[in-house]
Amino acid sequence: MSESKDKSKSKDKHKSSKVKITTGPFLVPEEVDSELQGGRENDRIIIILKNPTDKYLKVKVTLGVCLEPRTPMSGHLNVYKDIEEKEIKLGYFTLKPHTCTRIERNIPRGLGIGKDESNAVYRVTAKGDFNVSSDKSTVLCGLAEISVIGGSVFNFQEAGLEQADPALFFPYSNFVVCNKC
Repeated sequence: MSESKDKSKSKDKHKSSKVKITTGPFLVPEEVDSELQGGRENDRIIIILKNPTDKYLKVKVTLGVCLEPRTPMSGHLNVYKDIEEKEIKLGYFTLKPHTCTRIERNIPRGLGIGKDESNAVYRVTAKGDFNVSSDKSTVLCGLAEISVIGGSVFNFQEAGLEQADPALFFPYSNFVVCNKC
């Protein structure tokens, strides 16, 4: 094999080796839409992993959560600093060829016991077999893909959403590449 082909293979291998990507921080509003009854609560976040290839791929997913501040508002401009983020490991997944994996996580509501995640700031991060551009700035198709959607459910034991919140949709193309893993 020629030296240029070896360099090309090395570049491709480096380009797709365990890449870390994220949605960046986003607020999960308490309610979806505004129905006459006052709206529907955002109850669930769904993370979808897709393997469109003929290979087995691996992805690790974590969720960062900064809870809603409990300090009352005091003026026209309120800044809530240093809200601690808790990291929740959602799992390490081996994706079989041409399959989807759905990670469905209900948003806990435990007002007064410190576990209420309504109106919290979330961040979905995934590390694995993702393809990125040669300058490592953009996600590309060709390996694992990920998207996030959130909204409300009627029956917590059923899969999916009854009503999606468009503010909580993050297609694969909106994920940001983290240059340092």
